[in-house]
Amino acid sequence: MVVLLDTRTVATNERLPAISAALEGTTAPCEVRYDDGPERVFTRIEAWRLGDLDVWRNEASGMRMTRESRHLRADPDGRVAIAVQEAGRSLIHYDDADPDVRAGVGGLICVDLTKPYDYAWRGLGSAFCISVPAEQVGLPAHLVRTASRQLRTSPLYGLFQRHLLGLARSTDAVTADPAAAGVASASVELLRALLASAAHDVRFERSTMAATLLVQIRAYVQQHLRDGDLTPATVARAHNISERHLFRVCAAADFSLEQWIIGRRLAGAHEELARASDVEVPIASIARRWGFRDPAHFTRRFKVAYGLTPRDWRSIARSEAGDA
Repeated sequence: MVVLLDTRTVATNERLPAISAALEGTTAPCEVRYDDGPERVFTRIEAWRLGDLDVWRNEASGMRMTRESRHLRADPDGRVAIAVQEAGRSLIHYDDADPDVRAGVGGLICVDLTKPYDYAWRGLGSAFCISVPAEQVGLPAHLVRTASRQLRTSPLYGLFQRHLLGLARSTDAVTADPAAAGVASASVELLRALLASAAHDVRFERSTMAATLLVQIRAYVQQHLRDGDLTPATVARAHNISERHLFRVCAAADFSLEQWIIGRRLAGAHEELARASDVEVPIASIARRWGFRDPAHFTRRFKVAYGLTPRDWRSIARSEAGDA
C-alpha cells in the first residue's frame, strides 16, 4: 500500500493543490471543492496495484468532485471506476435528464468517466474503488452509462458488493499474494457481468452471464466455504441452474467443484490452526468451522493434503511462533 496523500502532513496553504494532484493521479482530472476551509480539510488517499488494475481508498471531509467538459477534452479517460461506500453517504449527478445516484454505507457507485459529473458527500466519508481499463470491461460505452445509473437492478449487485467489500478488508494481503492477478481477472469478469445485467440488454446480458458463470460459482463457493450445507445442489440452486449444467460448466473448464471446495476448506483450516490466537480452540471445532462435520474425515484429508496431522501441524506452528 502506498499513501499518496495525508493532509495532516501537509501545510495548510498547500493542501488543496496537493489534493487535486493526488486525485488526478488516481481517478481522472476534475475540480475539487471542500465544505470546510483549508485549515479543516482532511484527505487521506491510499493506493494499490492489483494485477493491472488501480485500487484506491479516499477518506475525506465533506467534498465535491466535478468533472466538466473541459476535463474530458483534456483527458478522455478510458476507464470504468466502481466504488463501495465505506463511510458517509455519497451522491453522483450526471445531468438533468438522469436521476441522481446515491449510496449509503456498503452501497455501490459506478462512475462513468466519459461524461461530466458531480460526485460528493457531506461530513467525513470514505470510498474504496477499483478502476478498470474500458477495453478490459469490453462493453459499449452507452451500455456502461445505462448500467451505472441502475446498478441495483442487477441480480449480481449483492455478489459484486460482497466481493468488493471483501477486497477492501484485505487489500494488503490480496495485492501481495502470488494469485493477485487471478483476483484482478475475477474482479473484471464480475464487473462485466454486473454491468451487462444492470443494463438489461439481452444481447450482452446472455453472453456475458454465460462467460462469467464459472467466476460467479467460484466467488459464491468462496463466500460460503464455512457453510456445512454447501453442496453442488445448493450452488446450482443459488445460480438458477441444474446440477447437470453446473457440472458441465465445471468440466468444460477442467475444474472439479468438489475437490476445489475441499481444498479451499483445508487451506482455511490449515491457516487457522497456525494462529496463536486460536491455540485453545479444539481441532474438531476448527474443522466444523470449515465445513468438516466428521473430525476423523478431516484428519485423513488434512494428512493427505499436507503430509502430517492437524495436531502435528499445530504443534509445529506453535513451536515456530515461539522461536520467532
